[in-house]
Amino acid sequence: MEQQVALPQFHTNFVGKVRNTKLPKGKDMWPLYEAISNAIHAIEEKGNNHSGQITITVLRNDDATTLEEMENVEVSPIKSFIVEDNGIGFNEANFHSFLTAESEYKIDKGAKGIGRFVCLKAFRSISYESIFTNADQRRQRRYFNLKPSGFFEYEIEPSDEKKTGTKVSLNHIHSEFQRNIPKVLKEIGQKIIEHFLVYFVLDKCPCIHLVDSNGKEILLQDLYGETIKTSYIESVLNISDKYSFKIHLIKLYENKSGRKLHYCANEREVFDENLVKYIPDLGKHIKDTASKEFTYQCYITGGFLDINVDSERTDFHFPTGDSEDELETDDLEELSLKQIRSEVVDTLEKLLEAYLSEIRENKFLQYKDHISEYAPQFKPLVKYKPDKIKRMPPNLSGNKLNIELFKIQNDLELEVKELGESILDVTEDVRSSQDYIKRYEEYIEKFNDIGKSNLARYIVHRKAVIELLDVFLGVDDNGEFQTEETIHNIFFPIRKESDEINYEQQNLWLIDERLSYHYYLASDKVLNQIPILHDIESRDRLDLLIFNSSFAFVNDEAPHNSFVIVEFKRPELNNFSSSSEKKNPVDQVISYIRTIRENGATDRRGKLIQLDKDKTPFYAYIICDFNQSLTKVLEDRDYTRTPDNLVFFYFHEKYNAYIEVISYQKMLKDAKSRNRVLFEKLGLPH
Repeated sequence: MEQQVALPQFHTNFVGKVRNTKLPKGKDMWPLYEAISNAIHAIEEKGNNHSGQITITVLRNDDATTLEEMENVEVSPIKSFIVEDNGIGFNEANFHSFLTAESEYKIDKGAKGIGRFVCLKAFRSISYESIFTNADQRRQRRYFNLKPSGFFEYEIEPSDEKKTGTKVSLNHIHSEFQRNIPKVLKEIGQKIIEHFLVYFVLDKCPCIHLVDSNGKEILLQDLYGETIKTSYIESVLNISDKYSFKIHLIKLYENKSGRKLHYCANEREVFDENLVKYIPDLGKHIKDTASKEFTYQCYITGGFLDINVDSERTDFHFPTGDSEDELETDDLEELSLKQIRSEVVDTLEKLLEAYLSEIRENKFLQYKDHISEYAPQFKPLVKYKPDKIKRMPPNLSGNKLNIELFKIQNDLELEVKELGESILDVTEDVRSSQDYIKRYEEYIEKFNDIGKSNLARYIVHRKAVIELLDVFLGVDDNGEFQTEETIHNIFFPIRKESDEINYEQQNLWLIDERLSYHYYLASDKVLNQIPILHDIESRDRLDLLIFNSSFAFVNDEAPHNSFVIVEFKRPELNNFSSSSEKKNPVDQVISYIRTIRENGATDRRGKLIQLDKDKTPFYAYIICDFNQSLTKVLEDRDYTRTPDNLVFFYFHEKYNAYIEVISYQKMLKDAKSRNRVLFEKLGLPH
């Protein structure tokens, strides 16, 4: 007969298991929760839930004498916890499970068999003393101490005790975890209640007494009644016919942890998320009928969560990220957190509809007033996207509010574009149908409103530019005027060409509306580096050189190519002189014109542009502040003054050049007037 060979057994490296167990940052209370959880399970296993008792004693750093003399012991840090219960005790089955890493003994309760390893991450040692009934129905006492290195003390002996139960001492917390443990007894109690809240809500929690070093005691059931109330909302959530969840919506008073979505497994919390991120309107201060503030906490439970929680009970074995494809999938074989969250949020929206509707209506009116007074470009949103406005975050103002409105506006414009493509791309027979006519009218109405909105947005942009220029023409906080470069950048970015920027980045309309439509523009470039100029060696730097081809001329009536030169001078510059070209903007501009005429230019195709004094006009704008030194230069050059004394002009016959010297005051005044008219025509505030 062949001899039976015993199968080999795996062995657990206790030290390595402690070292490799994770206790994430912010989970400093979890070792205590593990001890309490084991106490609850022991009571459940004994079958005495309603008569179950758990006592948690808090031990502080200071000695007993010092604590007795202290007026407030809650300033002293906590060093240890003692958790006592009247459960089944450490019988042989429980002790065997205790000796087995990641035991499946209590897997149906969500236990992962690693609680003692988690405790030893935060505490120097754990002491266990337990009274239990052995296989012979006799009482026994089991006592042992555990350190990260393993057992260092163990006793088992008969006992005369009548009642079973276990006392677990979590001894001497490490400093990196101690600093995050609350010192106030009530705060510790609130954290315990919140962690085991499902037990309290479902009335499955044994009586838990929390006792301080000075004898002060709190019954957590009383604290639960005071801070959470007994009324809460419960709802069943079914995702398809396969997954069922329960939603427990609870009001928490005196809660400092914010509004949260709590995902629970086996009647314990695994992790939470910020509820306000998904329902922003719950971020406001909410008050009950007695004007007492509270927050909503939502606890989600379900079999799917129970079977998918990981070994540390800090995460789940299903996708918990926020990748875009998680919500879109139709595969319900593998639910994701994003899918569950989406369904939960929809359910909460329905449960809190009455409260949210009032909040959102008030917010809508507030944002509508903002649009009407300060952001008219978003008016179509009031008409077409009121629900989107109502779902925006509360308490927004200024630029933050405009950014959120801009996002919705973009969605509306895309929606209108897609509607237009579907409307216009149909056959003739379809166009005669009533449904098509209705959709076409809807498209035209939206299209017109969007167009008006875009025009309003552009005019608002112009108004902002004018206001910025108005500020920059004054002195700064140090009593200094802005540099020429700063002013230049408002009109057109320096050292750029027209092909390098978008239309919205230039503000030449401040000078003349027609300047915005040009063939080529060089900003703050030296003459010999401007591509269209031909064989020029000069290193003079023009503020703006604008070239207009014959089909994009500054003056629509003119048939020929033209050049425009713009020169900016620093506000309040007061050292102009007729004797120096560098201090004489008029002669400076004439010099530029002469250089270009003498050397010629090419278009973008490289074709030589014929510069003829009779056919190729030059326009020059010199923009500066008027003063006595400038007036003398202009009068010496025989410039004509306009009746308002804010513009000088001159026509140079030899170079076929019209030159205009404009004061900043005049340019700003005219720009404001043009915008004011546009605002009035659109019915917008100005």
